[in-house]
Amino acid sequence: MEQVLINRRSLAGAAIWLLAIKILVAAQNVIITQDVKALADGFYYHKTAQAWQQLQPISMAGGGLKHVGKMFVPGLTPQYVWTFRDAQSPIQIEDKRPTFCVKESPMLASVAGRTDRDLIIIRFDKKKDRRELQTTSGGNMFTFKSGISADRIPQITVKTVSDGVFLVTPNEDLRPGEYMVTFSSIGISGYDFGIMGQK
Repeated sequence: MEQVLINRRSLAGAAIWLLAIKILVAAQNVIITQDVKALADGFYYHKTAQAWQQLQPISMAGGGLKHVGKMFVPGLTPQYVWTFRDAQSPIQIEDKRPTFCVKESPMLASVAGRTDRDLIIIRFDKKKDRRELQTTSGGNMFTFKSGISADRIPQITVKTVSDGVFLVTPNEDLRPGEYMVTFSSIGISGYDFGIMGQK
């Protein structure tokens, strides 16, 4: 009987603890939702509980074939990459699962390619003096595909706050590296950021 009472108390304590967490999360969501109403149009990340930091726009600086030597081997195909200036973004984030806010004119909310379903995060390859984004995959004519590989696009959750205002959060921790949040499914432009490694 005593053991049953202890178990019931443990379950009650766990239920209270879970409820407290849900209340805190809900309160945080309310604060975030209220905060974004004051932001100008743009892309942001939630830097602190009281502040958003604006991300900077980035566009591809060029593009070209990679592994061109494969062209001379029957059946093999080179890969195409976009290049972006600088080895890393000026915005470096410690949080491995940051929250982003995308705020645009409500007039664009129903424009094809600019809805909550079109938002993605893309991971770059970091080089010494630039970043690259491979836009094809498959090593031969039978497996060759155009488009960004799924392993470069982490799964995200997008919450619509109002017309043209979205909160974007990765479903899992982002590994250290360089990224871009964008509406562009082909990755030609967006807003870049970096995820910092261990200190």
